[in-house]
Amino acid sequence: MNIKRCDICNSEEGKPRLVGNYMVELSKCEIDGFTIIVCQGCKRKALKNLETQTQNKMKTTIKQRIKRAIKSIVGIIMFSLTVSIAVNAQGIPGPPGFPTTPTDAPIDGGLSLLAAAGGAYAIKKLRDKNK
Repeated sequence: MNIKRCDICNSEEGKPRLVGNYMVELSKCEIDGFTIIVCQGCKRKALKNLETQTQNKMKTTIKQRIKRAIKSIVGIIMFSLTVSIAVNAQGIPGPPGFPTTPTDAPIDGGLSLLAAAGGAYAIKKLRDKNK
């Protein structure tokens, strides 16, 4: 004789359940892609746990979206502060100097190093692309 039992609490179908004292009726339930045979009490608990897990996942995704939005806002603020500082660093132009005053060259060693670093980075990217 084939005795059917709950896969979770091992209650036998057609007999009273020890906890809850009701007649056990088994039914199929799909949890995490697996089909199992469970009694009424275990099915209710399993579905409640599944619902709680789904709600927790939704809360996590909402938190992640909020974090990304905050990071974007902070990035925009930092960028705008950097640009405003750079613009203000130029200073207010004064009266024109004497014609004999030599003007400074705008290109110095720092800019040359940046150009060399950019060229090296471009070469590296091209080599990685060819691999």
